[in-house]
Order: sequence, then structure tokens, then C-alpha cells
Amino acid sequence: MARRLKAPAPGGDGAAVALTPQEWRAAMGSFPSGVTIVTTWDAGAPIGTTASSLCSVSLEPPLLLVCLGHANPALAPIERSGLFGVNILGAECVDLAMRFATNPEDDRFAAIPYRAVEGGAPELDAATVFIDCVLEQAHGAGDHKIVVGRGVRISHKSPAPPLLYHKGSFPSRF
Repeated sequence: MARRLKAPAPGGDGAAVALTPQEWRAAMGSFPSGVTIVTTWDAGAPIGTTASSLCSVSLEPPLLLVCLGHANPALAPIERSGLFGVNILGAECVDLAMRFATNPEDDRFAAIPYRAVEGGAPELDAATVFIDCVLEQAHGAGDHKIVVGRGVRISHKSPAPPLLYHKGSFPSRF
């Protein structure tokens, strides 16, 4: 049964039927997306989180956005440091994506090969593409922040097919 948010009728009590978080998650999960690990530094230590909300915003200047929950442990360090990296994952990186989505923050980089470029964010060796960004803006949007970054360096590392996320899982193909 389809539900929709209806505007209140003129002169009515102003009540509207809202979509539930479960309905919204199911609808948004129907749209397949690529998977990334967003990285930065926190007091000199690497920190990162899995994110599937990557979007190109502009070619001139080169801007992208990622969305991170207000409680995401990587958000405050990104805002403090003013930099972050987007590690785009290939299809073989399901375990890595899960590690950065579920492991405790202090355990995510244990035995994970990465490199640090001076003035840049941690670059995971397993990423197919890495984009180093400087923070341009961060906007509150519901229970998340839209983090806008300007790309300052790109590393194309592998032609591997992308890791996709769809309906709560990582399908091997569509």
C-alpha cells in the first residue's frame, strides 16, 4: 500500500501523515549505490567510516558531497581538520566495507595497508580510486550532515568493478 505525506488541508488541523523511517530506508535502499570509505585524521591517528552517499556536485570547481550521521565518529574530526579522503571501493572489498561500518573506531585501521600523503587524508591501498578533499561546507540535514569537499588530488589505482550496495546487501551483480 502506497503512503504519501499529504499537505494539510486549508483550514484543517495541520496534521499530515508522515512516512516512517522504515518506509524511507526501504525506498532509499532500492536505489543501488557505490560504496566508499571516508577517511581523515583525529589527533594524528587515522579514522574512517563506510559511506554510500557519494555524489558529484560540480565540475568547476571539482566538488563532491558525502552524508554522515551527526553521531558518526569521523564527522567532528573532518570538521576540525578541514580535510577528508574518499576511498572508492571495488567489488572485492566487501570485508573492508563491513569492517569500517561495524568495527570499533580504534580497530578499523589495524593491519589495513594505507598511506599518508603530507597534508592529505589516509589513502587505503585497496581503494580503486582515491579523492583527497578539503572541506568546503557542512550543512545540517535532519539526522545527518551534508559534507561538501573540493577535490585536490585524485589517485586512479585499479580498473576493478565497483562495490555496490542495494537493499541492505552487497550484490555480486545485477
